Amino acid sequence: MATASPPSGATAAGPAPSETPTARVGPSNPMDTPFNGLAKEFIDDLEVVSVDYSEKQKPPRRFLRAKEGKKPYLPGQPRIRLDKPVDDTDSNTKLLEYLQYSHNTDKLNELLPYMRYIFVQTPSHIHINPLHHQSSHERKIKVTESSGLHLVWYYDLIFIKPVPAYFYSQAFWDYIENANREIYRACLGFMRSYERLIQYEIDFHQACENRLIPRKSNGELPTYEEWCEFIVPFAQVGDNHVNRRYHYGELRLTRINRAAFFFRGSLAYFHIYPQWGSWIHHTLAPIVTLFAVCSVVLNSMQVSLAAMDLGRAPQEGAWTRLIDASLWFPIAVMLTIAVVLAVALIGVGYMGMKDLSRGNEVRQQKKRGDAFAGSRSHGMVW
Repeated sequence: MATASPPSGATAAGPAPSETPTARVGPSNPMDTPFNGLAKEFIDDLEVVSVDYSEKQKPPRRFLRAKEGKKPYLPGQPRIRLDKPVDDTDSNTKLLEYLQYSHNTDKLNELLPYMRYIFVQTPSHIHINPLHHQSSHERKIKVTESSGLHLVWYYDLIFIKPVPAYFYSQAFWDYIENANREIYRACLGFMRSYERLIQYEIDFHQACENRLIPRKSNGELPTYEEWCEFIVPFAQVGDNHVNRRYHYGELRLTRINRAAFFFRGSLAYFHIYPQWGSWIHHTLAPIVTLFAVCSVVLNSMQVSLAAMDLGRAPQEGAWTRLIDASLWFPIAVMLTIAVVLAVALIGVGYMGMKDLSRGNEVRQQKKRGDAFAGSRSHGMVW
């Protein structure tokens, strides 16, 4: 593969095209498996060049640039120009700011520790249903460019972020690995999630229909066989090389919103319906339910007390049976409510403890080196 000559004062990063890179020795722990580069490159429009600041006693800096004669911008994003001089730090800063905005998940990462004990989530990156299976849960796919919403679901919706076109370029991965390690880890985790989303050919075609898969440099979509070859290196990446968010799979928005409310003082992590009426409706619903239950119990107590007062006076015939019914029926109603509430609380408590136990078991398995612990797609409390 020909490489464009770098500008004066710059040297091309990485091995020469004729050189054969040294094979990396795989780690004994699958959790430590690194990303070894693309198995198939669909876009060859970029190159990484480095500027040597030796005369200024500074280490060399790497820059991502478009090759001569290629489209002068980041693939899939014409707003980010890559045709400026190689030592133009302003354009390099804009590129990193864009990548940080597009792939940063720090806000979600901060909430995940609170979901270990209170809002239980299984810490497994394979906790992801393939695209075709989402309809089995009556979920509609909502395409979003927000990385913080990728694989977050809310009742009948699931948000999925499309694959950026520049992920098809090996030069991009070489650049971001050195430019910003956190963004690099987030990008690796994001691509690893697609190995679980697209497991069958029907998933691939559905991803293409929803424009989750970008086109190659020739304007055509990759075939399913090409995609399978492309995604393999990402599937092998271990948890130690991705950021915290991608230690998990699908996440439930309602639990994230409650974690944000209780531990971050925010009304929500993300509002599906950004209106006060919607927020008040969801907040007051359990309070109104509790009020209704209490009202039924209090009314039952009032009827029972009134029946007891009437029972003290001498009564005859049908009135006696009516008073007896008025005395015992409210008591039966209160006992029924108490039993239902007790069973519900015990059931939720049991399922919650079951999920907590399973989550801790998965963590222990992962510590022992089982990279695919937690193969079930959901726990008892979904």
